[in-house]
Amino acid sequence: MIWLYRFLATLGLLIFSVLYVGLIVSAVIGLGASILRTIGITQIEMTLTPNIPVPRYLSIPVMCDFVAVLLITAKYVKRIINFLFIPFQPS
Repeated sequence: MIWLYRFLATLGLLIFSVLYVGLIVSAVIGLGASILRTIGITQIEMTLTPNIPVPRYLSIPVMCDFVAVLLITAKYVKRIINFLFIPFQPS
């Protein structure tokens, strides 16, 4: 029965590892893009909904809030990854 648990833990590790890396990369790219948008690059657009654009001077504070949510989510995904490593610890 432990083989089934290890198999499912391996699948979970793969999925949550990709999610963890994606969250971290998204946070870094988003923060960089908001800084570039504030500097004056016009190709980067930020909208809250399709009809409500974020003003240029608020792009960094709005993105900092979004990055905080991403990093908090990444923290809990990391806890799940650590939990999924339990069956692979030596007895």
